[in-house]
Amino acid sequence: MKSLIQAAVLAAATSVCALAAVPPAQAGIGVTLDFGDVAIGYRDGYYDSHHHWHHWAHPNDYQAYSHAHPEHYHDWGHTEHHH
Repeated sequence: MKSLIQAAVLAAATSVCALAAVPPAQAGIGVTLDFGDVAIGYRDGYYDSHHHWHHWAHPNDYQAYSHAHPEHYHDWGHTEHHH
């Protein structure tokens, strides 16, 4: 049991040290959003590359995605038909 606790303390200390080595964000550097596996975006959510439906994680994610990937975004709900 003692070795299990020591291993947990060592793992926690290692994680803290790894985080401390990451430099802080600096003012003036642009923020980029990683949309992961979005194949086609709509106002109400998106399909991933496996054709699974997802809602956007945050209310304004669709706007950021539409600006970053206009070629893969449709400005309507996914159940609306626009031909």
